[in-house]
Amino acid sequence: MSHPRLATALLCAAALAAGASRAADGGVEPGRQAGAGHERYPQAWPMYGMNSAHAATYDEPGATAKPVAWKFGVPGAVPLAATPDDVKNRYVDVTAVRDLVGIPVGVSVVAGMVYIPSDNGHVYALNAGDGKLAWQFDALNQIMTTPIVAQTVKGALVYVGGGNADFSYSEAVKFGTPGAAVVRGTGINGIYALHAKTGEVAWTFRTQGQDMPTPVYHHGKIIFGNGDGHVYALDAAAGSLLWKTEIKSFVSMSSATLAGNLVVVAGTHPDAIYAIDADTGTLAWKAEPGNVYSSSMGDCAPASSDGIVVTQIEATTQKPGVAGSEEIGVDAATGRIVWRTMLGEGKVPPRNKDAVPMISDGVVYTGSPVTNSAYALDLRSGRVLWTRKLSRMKAAPSVEGEQVFFPVANGTIFALDRKTGGVVNAYQSGNGGFGPQNGVIVNHTMYIGTNYGWVYAIPTSELLAGKSSR
Repeated sequence: MSHPRLATALLCAAALAAGASRAADGGVEPGRQAGAGHERYPQAWPMYGMNSAHAATYDEPGATAKPVAWKFGVPGAVPLAATPDDVKNRYVDVTAVRDLVGIPVGVSVVAGMVYIPSDNGHVYALNAGDGKLAWQFDALNQIMTTPIVAQTVKGALVYVGGGNADFSYSEAVKFGTPGAAVVRGTGINGIYALHAKTGEVAWTFRTQGQDMPTPVYHHGKIIFGNGDGHVYALDAAAGSLLWKTEIKSFVSMSSATLAGNLVVVAGTHPDAIYAIDADTGTLAWKAEPGNVYSSSMGDCAPASSDGIVVTQIEATTQKPGVAGSEEIGVDAATGRIVWRTMLGEGKVPPRNKDAVPMISDGVVYTGSPVTNSAYALDLRSGRVLWTRKLSRMKAAPSVEGEQVFFPVANGTIFALDRKTGGVVNAYQSGNGGFGPQNGVIVNHTMYIGTNYGWVYAIPTSELLAGKSSR
């Protein structure tokens, strides 16, 4: 997800200098610093997808909270009324839009606030009830991490990583050297801890490689893999280094997850899944599936539940321009691969090669950007329970009640029956599409960002009824 940083900085500066303050025009408005009724929301967000299973659904105990509806556009967001031709004429293609203003991954929702990452290099904190801006922070590089939130001795802190997918020339040529370590990421890379109420910086930790993957908070530590071939553990309150473990693989978008006291990440060059002891930084196990296409091993954020780690790879084939899509289950304690399920073959997708899995009630729900289909698999065996042809998808799906929601590339959010895969509804979001942006559901509201720089709060009842948010 690379883009020229100078162009982004100029775009954002121009939008702000021109007073682009109305969300309807893709700008921002000043808002409140504390979310109303914050006790109705999650009080922490420790990792990508809220938990190890990526099942990012939270309903207030007692179910008295009402869903909300609003839209927020970052500076330079594509106007809601823009047609596909308008986008092509101004930005050349959708990829350029995404790299300038897109919301690259899922948001987090904590204590009445929504924390939003953007490819324009900013984090935005909004009131969850009305979408009004409380504060923003500039990391001076792209932000592709879901902001995680934890309580510390310094109060509630929000953690994000800055970095891009570029390779400098000196690093790119190393791909031709067997065994050479390759560093991914250019510009200013690092992990930032921000005060949740104000956005002020509590501490910064710089790294050599990009920090695109979302860290995990565990027992007072911020733990993450990154683009320089290491897994790091930092003191969550102070930002000091506790341990650093070399894995050699660069980690792209493989956000860390937990399997007990093990932190699991996946990386590329070499292609492997790693489990690191969270206390000591000792490598517990390493799994090498083999037959991995391009960087797909490090593109997927693994999910973990009931002793099994699940990930997806793009598999090589003998056909030009064609890849396979394979789901893999790994024993979380030993690293032994317990099942492999080939989902199918299709055209090699652009950029992120995999879809992120989500696990709920012993079922793995996932999509595939290779086959453009949604799947449900048995967690224990990897057996396919159902499949449904939809469109290109990369994000972890979301569940609520009897439905599972899949956001796809053309901007549709499909609601499928969890048991059968039958289409319940196809909701048209109206502006931009969805790549790795996973929707999170809090109090019957889905919060989700688009490639066009918008974040929507959509009542799940509307996702089922078909009303468009445009």
